[in-house]
Amino acid sequence: MVITQSLNRSDPWPARLATATAFKLLAPSFTENELDPFFEFLCDEVLCDIVSEVRQAILSAGAAVIDLHGSTRLASLITMFEEHLGAPVRAGESNDHVKEGLVILIGRISRHLEPRDPRIPAVIDRLVKAIETPSEQVQMAVSDCLAPLIKFVQPNVALLVDRLFDTLVNAPKYAARRGAAYGLAGVIKGTGILGMNRFNVIRRLRAATEDKKRYESRQGAMFAFETLSSTLGRLFEPYVTHILPFLLTCFGDTIGDVREATQDAARVIMGNMSGYGVKLMLPSLLSGLEEKQWRTKKGSIELLGMMAYCSPTQLSLSLPIVIPRLTGVLTDSHAQVRTSASKSLKQFGKVISNPEIESLVPVLLKALVDPAKTSNALNSLLKTSFMHYIDRSSLALVCTSIRLTAHFSLCATGDSHHNARFTRARS
Repeated sequence: MVITQSLNRSDPWPARLATATAFKLLAPSFTENELDPFFEFLCDEVLCDIVSEVRQAILSAGAAVIDLHGSTRLASLITMFEEHLGAPVRAGESNDHVKEGLVILIGRISRHLEPRDPRIPAVIDRLVKAIETPSEQVQMAVSDCLAPLIKFVQPNVALLVDRLFDTLVNAPKYAARRGAAYGLAGVIKGTGILGMNRFNVIRRLRAATEDKKRYESRQGAMFAFETLSSTLGRLFEPYVTHILPFLLTCFGDTIGDVREATQDAARVIMGNMSGYGVKLMLPSLLSGLEEKQWRTKKGSIELLGMMAYCSPTQLSLSLPIVIPRLTGVLTDSHAQVRTSASKSLKQFGKVISNPEIESLVPVLLKALVDPAKTSNALNSLLKTSFMHYIDRSSLALVCTSIRLTAHFSLCATGDSHHNARFTRARS
């Protein structure tokens, strides 16, 4: 039966948010007998809330209660969470939220286990099974929970890595391969960066990228590069130069899914690069533009385009170098190279945050591509009234456009002295 008065009523989610916050503040006052009913209430009613702020607040409250009192009801709470996690559920976004919350709670309460507790391997096994859930939020939660538990099962880590690698390259389902990549990143984070060498991670991923028979292996390797970079951050940077040839190769893969995974991996890697890392990569990528093999050239262009996702500081430093070199291959004899260069230039336009310059991006990029349109770009800039802060990325694009516009204008006037100077500056 539908209650007429409730049809136009707004969702009172702020009240639920306030309740969740109250639970967190009351965490020190919980008694042992109140723990089981509280977490049954969370699992059955709250973790599937449609409002993300409420879900996050109730998970924060649950974590606070577990941190303070979880050791008193350790066995019963682990059993409760595992039963709810293992129960058959219908596919849907709300059920994904429940699984994500349960994974986080299991990982949180597992921190109360003793290092030699026999339940730790079972908890890890449960988490690894949950990582195949076709939900990226759940997979990321599992990765975060695995890291602090790995130190308790050091003798068995090698077997776990082998298991994850097998799933990564051989599993027929996309979600399983994607989940294995997150699991592998969590394990490496738990073992420390030395785990990269200990388990021959780069060598094994290289073998996967060289598997010409099954695209799943190549796609799985790209998943791993992406999750390792996002999980380890700057710690993964020293390995980027080693995986650069694999990225360049997979940018030109014949399978679209592999190319898409490569683009995602490159976007995340570039977003985590420091200034030193960018300087280290640039010479290799720029030299790739001079290659005779069009596939190598195309891969270098696409990876240069992904530099649009670098931090604003790194982008402002690399933009004046990258854009002129990309414009230089817009007239390449191979159609796919020209298309990639044009697409990469447009990538830089997507990261502009200044509203005035954002509206000028098409004009500026056309001027970079076609010297005959440089006057239009300059006129558009002169007529623009800037009302917003000009960020580094936006300023770098404008300065590069002005510099190249001046270069093209001087070329047209035949000023050999200035032509030589601007040619040196451009190169």
